[in-house]
Amino acid sequence: MTSLKAIITEILSWREFQVTERDGFLLAKKGDVEVIFCLIGAGEEKILPPFLDRFRTFTGKKVVVSLVPLPEIPPEKLDDGLVVWDRDAIVQEAGRTRIERLMGDHDHGLVDELLATDYPRMVSAAELSQLQEAEVGEKIVRPTIDVHDVKEIGMRTVGGFRHRLELVPYYVYDYSCKIALDGAGVVVERGRLSVNALTKKVEEWNSKAEVVFAIEQGHRRLEPVIESDIAASLVRMEVVRLHTSEREMISDEGSVTITERRKVAPRPDDIELVNQGIYYLPIWCVEGVHGVLIINAGTGKIVSEDYYKL
Repeated sequence: MTSLKAIITEILSWREFQVTERDGFLLAKKGDVEVIFCLIGAGEEKILPPFLDRFRTFTGKKVVVSLVPLPEIPPEKLDDGLVVWDRDAIVQEAGRTRIERLMGDHDHGLVDELLATDYPRMVSAAELSQLQEAEVGEKIVRPTIDVHDVKEIGMRTVGGFRHRLELVPYYVYDYSCKIALDGAGVVVERGRLSVNALTKKVEEWNSKAEVVFAIEQGHRRLEPVIESDIAASLVRMEVVRLHTSEREMISDEGSVTITERRKVAPRPDDIELVNQGIYYLPIWCVEGVHGVLIINAGTGKIVSEDYYKL
């Protein structure tokens, strides 16, 4: 049977880390990056408190790798350098490593997050307009909550120990459509819709949301899984759905007035779209000992909660 230590060593070695032991724990080094690992198997939960105490002042990153649910970590022992990999994460990372070794390529994984050092300074739209020759960056909805707010929310709800900021891509379109009403002329409807480029879900887009072109908080930008033409087709279908209704139609037939209800809808050819490009919505992903949270960083609202059944 392969040990947890052997699996983690294999994953780290594939990413060119030098792996040794320090005080009974794994120490991984690559360049200037140092990471100390605490490996917890079934019945080994008691080693977590000594690990947190022993490496309280460790200047590198600390990773707790656990095959079992962890006890709640006291707030005073949490810090920005502490990361937890659970059973599912280990299985996924081990599988990714072995597939990469077969294919000879590298995909983004948990180990790459340990090497991330990208913290760009926030730039406002006003500042950007002064840079005549500068290349415009991503259009990002300005976050209204920061990592400190997220940690507080996470601790109150799921006992959060890991916080990750991701930028979710959205295709945004302005639309106008003509709806012909029998005997009553033409009505023009307008609006702005977006398509989540990961889930394909069509949503109304807040045109008043403030946009920036970089954020200082470390983050991971996600790439679209669909092309803009597919997003445009989804928007057209949603426009038809939104503006399809039943209306009373009145017609005179000589001395008889006929009233009937008819379904009225825009024709696809009468829908005009203006592509506003890709916008990125910042989403906080919070993992905790009691579950996970997804928080819209643009509004500060929790959009998804999943509590573990312990």
